[in-house]
Amino acid sequence: MTRPYTPATIYHGTPLTPRAALQSMAGRAFCVSFHHPADIATVDQLASSVMLDNGAFSFWMAARKQGNEACEAERDWRPYYAWAERWLDGQNRWAVVPDAIAMPSQINDGLLNDWPLGKSQASPVWHMDEPLHRLGRLIEQGWERVCLGWVHPDRRQNVVGSDAYFARMDEVAALVGNRWPPLHMLRGTAVARLFPFRQRRQHQPRAEWMAI
Repeated sequence: MTRPYTPATIYHGTPLTPRAALQSMAGRAFCVSFHHPADIATVDQLASSVMLDNGAFSFWMAARKQGNEACEAERDWRPYYAWAERWLDGQNRWAVVPDAIAMPSQINDGLLNDWPLGKSQASPVWHMDEPLHRLGRLIEQGWERVCLGWVHPDRRQNVVGSDAYFARMDEVAALVGNRWPPLHMLRGTAVARLFPFRQRRQHQPRAEWMAI
């Protein structure tokens, strides 16, 4: 998987300082996290596309630094729902559905069931240590796109672009074949040209995904 593709849309992370730097990037795509939402009003005015991140990764990392293994499924996500609903009012705006990192797929499926804002401007997260058949199932459920989240227990491999990452992406490529669905790689700037993340080809249901 080393073929160069047209670069995917890069979402610039916020908060971004100084303010003049943020203003100079008008017309680009931005990601605003619920963990650090200070720039949302400015970004909403100047961005071509806005990704509203649920902040689960940041909350999880903060908990780990304190020696806790927080389960984001237990968080009260209603403030995030309200925040996302407010800022989804516009074109090219989409939100990441709450997810629980390093937790069983059943917990993440439960968070999908709790999501109150529909699928047309929302994207669930498939953690890449989860079963491949869950990725296939999410693709078929009609979400705007599916986000891929890379977490690896080995700190040396816990980087998008590591050998373990590419090995897993080879499995993803084998799953989807030549009909790549809308996928967004979280923290994926380094690999934006290596996979067709931007492609929006029409895909056919593949029942065999459920058996992988």
